[in-house]
Amino acid sequence: MMAEITPPDPQTTETGTARYLLGMAVGFAVLLAVLLALPFNRYIAAQRAAGSEMFHARWVYERIHFDPAPIDVAIIGSSRMESGISPSLLQQLLSAKAGRTVHVANLSVVQAGRDYHDLLVHDLLNAHPEVRLLVLADDGFMVYSHPMFQEMASPGQIAAAPLLVNKFYFTNLLAVPYRNLLNAAGQVAPGWFGVDRNFRPAAYLGTGLDRTLGYRLPDGHWRNGNATMPLAQMQARAQANLATQNRFTISHLPFLPEEMQLAIDHHYMQSIADLARQRHVALAFVGLPMFGPADLPRNPRYFSRFGPDFLPTAWRNDAALYQDDTHLNRAGAILATRYLADQLAGLIPPARPATQGTTHGR
Repeated sequence: MMAEITPPDPQTTETGTARYLLGMAVGFAVLLAVLLALPFNRYIAAQRAAGSEMFHARWVYERIHFDPAPIDVAIIGSSRMESGISPSLLQQLLSAKAGRTVHVANLSVVQAGRDYHDLLVHDLLNAHPEVRLLVLADDGFMVYSHPMFQEMASPGQIAAAPLLVNKFYFTNLLAVPYRNLLNAAGQVAPGWFGVDRNFRPAAYLGTGLDRTLGYRLPDGHWRNGNATMPLAQMQARAQANLATQNRFTISHLPFLPEEMQLAIDHHYMQSIADLARQRHVALAFVGLPMFGPADLPRNPRYFSRFGPDFLPTAWRNDAALYQDDTHLNRAGAILATRYLADQLAGLIPPARPATQGTTHGR
């Protein structure tokens, strides 16, 4: 005689499922808490871009934290500032005008994003209190989060980013646990992950790094220097960029006020301005022109509340000064740097007393 099969008790099944789901939720919460609590090394984080076009983020971190050479004027922006402003020439010109040495560092990193610029400014002014002037990029309406912000910001800084009109908010937030895990693993086994846990002077690219002279990307391609592009190709790219600009208002909610559309840029620009005011550091802006008759949409009146905004346009139709439709080459950089030196000469406050030293090696 076959034994009678007793059907499962629905209440018992539901209780077991609830316990299972509760256990999963608790386990996930504990795992998340552990990942968020892992020790985080920002120097290793700065090396996460080693294989990309942003690989100079490591040098920028090293120049700020490990190089005791003073910085009076810092350039902070995207690849357009990296390729368009020569720090060595600007230092030479400003020093001649001031009658003393004015130390200049171009701390720009490829790609735009004011959130990362805010991180750099806070690091810079804490490590180099002698800074007297910050020259920031006016790259038009900046609606992006910089990839290095995701890599280097603390979980609290990422969570505190503006949520409104920020399509990067949850992407950045969700990346934190895995990022922290990789960072901790790099601290335990740096050789496996191709990073240095501690500063190696032999690998440092030097105080006076001038990327307008040209350099090779990790993939071997040449960037900046005397590079040029055939005129027809440059004109075609400029037209394509113009079409993209015309779609800007459609893709970024034109019915909203500008301060809401540009919440990322305005939020971090205010943070930079507040810190600069506290530290008695002057601000200036420069928008290097793209090749061709049109450029990115800008609002210089917004930046003018923080400092002068210089928007040179005289050479925008001279293809010999560009390596592509967006970036100046070395010849263009010399012209732009001479222009900027003339504009900045009267803006640099006197040097701080020598007793206010800098702190490094952190």
